[in-house]
Amino acid sequence: MAYGTSAYRLDAFPLYEPEPRQQRERADVRVVRTGGAAQTGTDASLLVTAAKLAAVLIAVVAVLCFIRIGLTSATVATMIESDSISTQIEEARATGVGLEMEQSVLTSPSAIKQAVNRLGMAAPEEVGTIALGPDVVVLDEAGSLSLSGSVKNVVRAQE
Repeated sequence: MAYGTSAYRLDAFPLYEPEPRQQRERADVRVVRTGGAAQTGTDASLLVTAAKLAAVLIAVVAVLCFIRIGLTSATVATMIESDSISTQIEEARATGVGLEMEQSVLTSPSAIKQAVNRLGMAAPEEVGTIALGPDVVVLDEAGSLSLSGSVKNVVRAQE
């Protein structure tokens, strides 16, 4: 089902007559081009370029500052570690000097004689020498002891 309405022509009715338009008097306007408008655009683009350069300069300075802070931090950490190592070296030298003095005291002949007397040791009355025969132990190819080879060497040594 279709619904519709009829169309009316408004100028056919006398109540809807449009009012005549009144023409207004207009002032005579002339446009004169000067360099002022072009300079304003140039000034604006120059200002934008200067702002971009300033932002780039600030970013570069910030990066350089961060690099300097990092290098300074690394330098301080290295100096602290260097001081720690220097302290350890000094302690090791002092300990080495103390050990050298203790070794010289302990290896002196008088200290050895005192230790011998304190322990009740004495010099031997006689000196003797023991002569050993040839070695009878035999190793096999794997490097292990060979019982059969050692027994053969013992038998040969007794003959």
